[in-house]
Amino acid sequence: MEWVAFTLVVLAAAGLLLRGTAPRQGGLLAGLLAVGALLGGATYWSLALSRPAQSNRQLADSTPRQGGPEGYVTSDSCKACHPKAYASWHQTFHRTMTQWASPESVVGDFHDVPLELAGKRFVMQRRGSEFGAEMEATGALPSAVAGQVQGGRVWRRLGLLTGSHHMQVYWMQADDGNKQALFPFAWLIPEQRWVPFHNTFLRDPATPPVSQTWNLNCVRCHATAGQARPNNRTLRFESRAGELGIACEACHGPAEDHVRRHRNVLERYAAHFSGSKEAALVNPAKLGSKASAQVCGQCHSIKWIPDRADYQQNGLRYRPGQELAKSAPIIQPTRLPEQPWLQETLKKDVTFLRDRYWSDGMVRVSGREYNGLVESPCFKRGELSCLSCHSMHNGQSSDDQLAPRMENNQACLQCHPAIGARLTEHTHHLAGSSGSLCYNCHMPHTTYGLLKSIRSHQIDSPSLKSTLGTGRPNACNLCHLDRTLGWTGEQLSRWFGQPSAPLSEEQRTVAASLLWLLEGDAGQRALIAWSMGWESAQQASGVDWLAPYLAEGMQDPYSAVRFIAGRSLKSLGPEFQSIPYDFVGAEGDRATAARQVVSRWEKRGSSNGSPPRPALLISEGHLQRERVETLLRQRSTLSMDLQE
Repeated sequence: MEWVAFTLVVLAAAGLLLRGTAPRQGGLLAGLLAVGALLGGATYWSLALSRPAQSNRQLADSTPRQGGPEGYVTSDSCKACHPKAYASWHQTFHRTMTQWASPESVVGDFHDVPLELAGKRFVMQRRGSEFGAEMEATGALPSAVAGQVQGGRVWRRLGLLTGSHHMQVYWMQADDGNKQALFPFAWLIPEQRWVPFHNTFLRDPATPPVSQTWNLNCVRCHATAGQARPNNRTLRFESRAGELGIACEACHGPAEDHVRRHRNVLERYAAHFSGSKEAALVNPAKLGSKASAQVCGQCHSIKWIPDRADYQQNGLRYRPGQELAKSAPIIQPTRLPEQPWLQETLKKDVTFLRDRYWSDGMVRVSGREYNGLVESPCFKRGELSCLSCHSMHNGQSSDDQLAPRMENNQACLQCHPAIGARLTEHTHHLAGSSGSLCYNCHMPHTTYGLLKSIRSHQIDSPSLKSTLGTGRPNACNLCHLDRTLGWTGEQLSRWFGQPSAPLSEEQRTVAASLLWLLEGDAGQRALIAWSMGWESAQQASGVDWLAPYLAEGMQDPYSAVRFIAGRSLKSLGPEFQSIPYDFVGAEGDRATAARQVVSRWEKRGSSNGSPPRPALLISEGHLQRERVETLLRQRSTLSMDLQE
């Protein structure tokens, strides 16, 4: 309606000009002014309409192209014939893995928010339908913005975003071509705040922030049939994908031939009734368990790419229904002798396995569930697949895509009904307790990612031997945080006949969770800090002793551990929620917050007359500070960079 308002203003001005003019002359002049006003208004409106179109063209030119490789036609081609499947997929977080930054997709605060990092100032802004940041004009600027420097500052538009669940990461044009470079801040969605991107990973604080490119990193699994396509001659990226985000063709295969053949109604019904497989798409639910799991495994795995040059140009050549190992075998530390092609990489990158796996080969980072699944007996000897528990189209929530009724023991009892008939005899816990949930014991939270603990997808049983050999927390002590490894060994021996294992004095007398939190490596500390905020663990262990240990976590050298500890502390109630704390704030401020936590906890303990708790290093409502400090001095200094 802006052009209408413009026209009315012109006509009103014309009325003032025409006062006192002769009727005949006035009529002619009025007509000319009216025509001019209409033409001016139309022109104004045309320009207004063209600005968003031009902005969208610029965005499309500077971001990876949607279209290709051959055979991909995007999910919009599926909608007409498969509206229910399209609608259920559209609600998932898979769809929003990568999106263009737009009013519909952006959830971060761009209302002139000032941010600072390494002495540089950023201002997050929205300009119409565009999102970006005003920042210092340092280094080589893309040609699209190089001429817009004013006062040493420039406004740069954000092109793509990844993530829409836990956090959003933003990308901006880096240079000519459609290369998208990482913007240094991310938006934490539940916390509704900006934080430096490098503080959202479990990474050694001594490691400099890394420079990432969407085209070389995220294109692998945050797009459908992504191809980086760097041009080494022109130094331009010509990246493209069948579709941004994880779409229909990622799981069902390229659909061009299917769509073309089924546009004709007669052909469609003839193919349906004849049972013809020609031009049929892959339905993972109708594949065997191994083949269907590989559809998920093309992204949810740690893979070996045999031909890097071909991969950069053509992407992963695997298509649903094929054998994944022929395109990219997954890396299994338990089978290294059978994977000689990995040996040279391990010589060059001595931390490769450590940053991804526990020492016995169990994967320890999120997004790699297929690596855990293939090591599970239920997969090796049975018919377990990803679809045994998860569903893209019938998931109860977009959070984890669990199929109906899979949030309880039905997930396991569908294959192990005999255990269900004697559940408490098997679990040694009350039927309605978290200790009788199969996955709490057999899929414990020993995987790290996204600033939290995640269930392991390698199904196994609690084992004190494994814990001692790998340092991986066991299911018993992740729930019973107040118990020692000695206690766990006794239960496993009494209930399941596991042989005893030699333990140190500390392992027999100090709660295992405290040994991992105070002495452990950063990965162990993150898992325990998360478990201290886990409702099931709090119910089993009590919460009246957690605060001072979470205060220790709030001062951890690793920002991810500090974040998790601060979040778990808030679960203890308003008393601790009111303490100002910023996990990326100044070190002195973090120490002050930690002291306030301990002070409030001690006051509450003194008033309640708390009994001594030797395994928790608590006497008369106070920490046994000297013993705590001794454990802290023994803390692992292993440098970690978990590659979630």
